[in-house]
Amino acid sequence: MYYNGAFDRGADVIIIGYGDAGAVTAMTAHDDGSSVLIVEKQAEDRRRPNSRFSGGNFISPNSVDGAVRYMSELYRINDDLYEVDPAVIRTWAEETSHNVDWLRAQGGECLELAQGGEHRHIEGYESITVYKPNMYEHPNGTGNTGWGYGLFKFLTEKVIDRGIEVLYGAAARALLTNAEGDVIGVRVDVGGRELNLRAGKGVVMTCGGFEFNPWMKQNFLRVAPTHFYGNPENTGDGILMAQEVGAELWHMNSCAARLVAHFPQSGYPGGLPVDVWGLEAMAEIKISHEARSHEAKENDVALPVAQVYLPAGTLDVPGVIFTDRFGRRYTNELYRGHTLYYELTNFDSQKLVFPKVPSWWIFDERRRAARGLPPDVYGPAGPLQQIPWSDDNLEEIDKGWILSGDTIEELADKCGMEPAVLKATVDRYNAMCAAGVDDDFDRPPATLVPVDRGPYYAVQLWPGGPNTQGGPRRNAESQIMRADGRPIPGLYSAGEFGSVYGMLYPAGGGNIGECLAFGRLAGRMVAARRA
Repeated sequence: MYYNGAFDRGADVIIIGYGDAGAVTAMTAHDDGSSVLIVEKQAEDRRRPNSRFSGGNFISPNSVDGAVRYMSELYRINDDLYEVDPAVIRTWAEETSHNVDWLRAQGGECLELAQGGEHRHIEGYESITVYKPNMYEHPNGTGNTGWGYGLFKFLTEKVIDRGIEVLYGAAARALLTNAEGDVIGVRVDVGGRELNLRAGKGVVMTCGGFEFNPWMKQNFLRVAPTHFYGNPENTGDGILMAQEVGAELWHMNSCAARLVAHFPQSGYPGGLPVDVWGLEAMAEIKISHEARSHEAKENDVALPVAQVYLPAGTLDVPGVIFTDRFGRRYTNELYRGHTLYYELTNFDSQKLVFPKVPSWWIFDERRRAARGLPPDVYGPAGPLQQIPWSDDNLEEIDKGWILSGDTIEELADKCGMEPAVLKATVDRYNAMCAAGVDDDFDRPPATLVPVDRGPYYAVQLWPGGPNTQGGPRRNAESQIMRADGRPIPGLYSAGEFGSVYGMLYPAGGGNIGECLAFGRLAGRMVAARRA
């Protein structure tokens, strides 16, 4: 909005939103000689950005050119048209390749977690390396370090060490512009008091997505309902502010998502990631690809939930399957963790339903007894304990969150399915387990364990995941773009707020890698701008 009045206060750089991207932007702009003010919607004692809910793993490619090839293939529409500007792809590859060195230069630690992108048939996938932060012991008592909790804590402490000011409880309401349309400040609401803040060099928007804005989700995403896990105050405010000053939007129908549980009676409004195999602890294991034979690599089993690759034959997994709402199996349960969502979007025009919404996670006593159903290192059942969960799942059975039956038919009845349909599905799956071949969805033999040890259990699952990707389009200098292709002077972005990722997500750790990379880029660009 046009503003020519007095300012209550200001700084060279104002950053809207204080997760990982906001922290890195602030650190970089400060180190480049600019005064920085962060405005954060949440109060200091309840600041829970998506970064804190996340797994915290991040991409840092081992080859810039390879990463460019990989991302280019993910976003190639035809030989001459890319869904993402090739210059942005090159910038993404170059900047993310420095993530490990930058983190270590700041005093942080990280471990290599996995080699290879999520889409292993795409040229250049081998250039993607995923790292796990290794700072601070996780408060779940397991002795694990890092994850989103550890990285978030580390970056927060680095902001504090620099003396960068944070204005908490400050909800941004409008971007302020001069007569030429340049962004010159931000209007915020602090406890009902309106403040106009001047940005001498520019504003950087790192305020996340629209995971908890029902209207935006209904109008932009591909299937409803979609339940995200993360910060319930990610309501898309920044998107509306950017639109008001002429920003073009992109990737509004894209998200990094899969199947999640959803228990509104818990008091937490979002989704809950699930540890399908009961193997979350294996995410601590790193197995070197270089140490394996070619034959072993060819037989690797991908476990996207744990985001590690383990050789076939080493797994002790329970019997599990996913079914649609009618009790029919429809996918390989070793799913790609950030694209399964798109399998859920097909609409049955005859029955007028999404057949896979909701889906059901069917398992037996082996999985129930293994460990808690959600991961305890990230998400709402992680360190924030938005949804406390028992280790043996018995409390949740008592609450009715997990349905149970002594027979498959009894379980089907409780799920509202035709008992004969689910029984036929389980019988067919068990027969394929006995044969060692999944004729339907080609699941690896090492994972073909029958569902045959009662009692039997079911959890309702919904489309959902960590975050949306949509927001204002950015260019290769992290500037927010107008619909006419020109940048909006004085306005930048980083992180999932208008992420560079569209429909296809490169690998686990993509968004955190982007927070680090474009946070540094935006911080440098805005700091270099003349006040």
